[in-house]
Amino acid sequence: MHNPGIKIVGIVMVVVTMILLYYHYDPSQTFWSPKCILLAITGYKCPGCGIQRMIYHLLHGHILTALRYNYFIALLIPYITIMSSTYFAPSSNYTQWIRRHLATKQIAYAYGILYVLWWFVRNIFNL
Repeated sequence: MHNPGIKIVGIVMVVVTMILLYYHYDPSQTFWSPKCILLAITGYKCPGCGIQRMIYHLLHGHILTALRYNYFIALLIPYITIMSSTYFAPSSNYTQWIRRHLATKQIAYAYGILYVLWWFVRNIFNL
């Protein structure tokens, strides 16, 4: 038997745990925080490099510092927030409109293309 309430509680517990960890421990100063293998091997940043440090600084209110770690994720956060809200919110005209207009293949492809472009841009301009 599948209970969606248990799934939501599990997700919330994981998110709260991660928030507490990232609030109390700076990922650049901890040995247990995952490091980017691509950066270690090649010296090039992957599209996700800096996300952990970005989260740490966002949780401490250092918004400009956080954005400097990964500009692309700053572009993605509003989209993820809106889409997540439609998952947890009861079905309504608003959630249906969001899903119909923002959960499309075209938007997914656009973000995919931007993701790859960000990979190149951040290494060319050392961002």
